[in-house]
Amino acid sequence: MTETDARRTTFSFAPPVDDAAAWDIQLNDFAERLMQGFPGTETWLLGAQAPHPQEGLGFDMPLGGGTRMEGLVNTPYPKVGAVMALNATADEAAVLARWLRDHYAPAPDLVQFTSERALELGVTEYGRIPTTGDVHEISRVLREHLDEVDA
Repeated sequence: MTETDARRTTFSFAPPVDDAAAWDIQLNDFAERLMQGFPGTETWLLGAQAPHPQEGLGFDMPLGGGTRMEGLVNTPYPKVGAVMALNATADEAAVLARWLRDHYAPAPDLVQFTSERALELGVTEYGRIPTTGDVHEISRVLREHLDEVDA
């Protein structure tokens, strides 16, 4: 990555609200595909969690150069869920976002995002991951999102 930004937040990636089941998230399938895409990834199932019962999947994935990132998949309803990059920089989260766009979502226009920072400030609009471009382009979009939220 050419531009380093040390700001950390949780980024949440999900299908569009009006097509929430577009990804057809199945936790075991997601775990298997993530481990294939990122050898060395560790995953673990999380049981139902209160206050709203939901199943989840935790993961710890290698990003290269000895860097790892933790994440979480929440599925509050069958086939519906979000994938989170926990306490990540834009550069780190961009690796996951690109994989979601190129290898998990059924179409490249089905990956939207927000951040914990945005939600803390009451910003409820979702951004869209670019349908083309590399990790650097996605990282730029995520950094711009943080810049706008913090403005």
